[in-house]
Amino acid sequence: MSTVNKISGFRKYIHHIILMIFGCFLGLKGLAQDVHFSQFYAAPLYLSPSLAGSTDGARLAMNYRNQWPGISKAFTTSAVSFDNYFAPFNSGVGIQIVQDKAGSADLTFTHVALQYSYNVRLNSDWQFVPGIQFAYGSRALDFSRLIFADEEIGGGASGSWERLTNENTEFIDFAASALVYSQFFWGGITIDHLAQPNHSFLGEEIKLNRKVTLFGGTNIWTEKRRRLGLDRAFSMSFRYQHQQNFKQLDAGFYWLNHPIEVGIWYRGIPFFSNIDKRINHDAIILLLSYKYGAFRIGYSYDITISNLGLQSAGAHELSLIFEFNQKSHLRLGGRRPAVPCSDSADPLNVDAYKYSKKPKKLF
Repeated sequence: MSTVNKISGFRKYIHHIILMIFGCFLGLKGLAQDVHFSQFYAAPLYLSPSLAGSTDGARLAMNYRNQWPGISKAFTTSAVSFDNYFAPFNSGVGIQIVQDKAGSADLTFTHVALQYSYNVRLNSDWQFVPGIQFAYGSRALDFSRLIFADEEIGGGASGSWERLTNENTEFIDFAASALVYSQFFWGGITIDHLAQPNHSFLGEEIKLNRKVTLFGGTNIWTEKRRRLGLDRAFSMSFRYQHQQNFKQLDAGFYWLNHPIEVGIWYRGIPFFSNIDKRINHDAIILLLSYKYGAFRIGYSYDITISNLGLQSAGAHELSLIFEFNQKSHLRLGGRRPAVPCSDSADPLNVDAYKYSKKPKKLF
């Protein structure tokens, strides 16, 4: 076999390997795990459409996450959402925009969603809130920043470019959710990617797998003395996510001594292996937040305990929530008690006097 044929065969081999790696990166990376926030209650609309309108009025939430800053061009995620509760209709409406960027080629995921929730009073203690979401999504990639191995070896154009003709994909998606809560307990489920849209760059069928999120918690202890301005509480909360072969559990505790709140929780499933058959330890998350009037600002840091180790530099996350036009008096009739997990990262915004012992009714 001539040298030219050997080089040609080697380049073809490299070509197929690169396409396989590229396809896995563009497909499985996005499918195995959606973007996530450690402060999941500080991104309420991303957690569940049922949390749209979960305050007494309007809420603006902004989130920023820088994951693994020790790795160049890893992941940065930004989100902004607005929701409002309409008391005459027992309904909440929200809109959210999420954008995630990764890699030197700026693989960008953009998600815009409209949400609707409806509050059903089961009895004097329990409420049920179903929710739906209609979403538009897109993924984009800057092909000009990609360099393939056969370009480096051959010194010319890569044959891999023949298949990379689509620099962006667009799709429509849906989600549904349900939330039940009382004064001290809450639990919910969200099923996302109901449409399982195709979002391949290669003209193949690569679908977004459905994601199931379970969340809940309990207010273990609360103390409120209005005359002294005292507001203290201790609570436990969790979030579990399952998408194809990916499983993740966040569980921890929050301590509130108004206006300061601290939290600590663990991410991982210690008794089960993850996708690569290793013990599923991810991170320990620490939270510090401060509330001033209608504003709440929070900062959390993920301490990586997975195999990435210290070189990943963990993850930094910021959240800012502004609640305005709040009309708690609309709830004094007992039709809609406060949602315990509505106060962003701390699910503690509950006052017993808001619960009425009036006869049961659905609406």
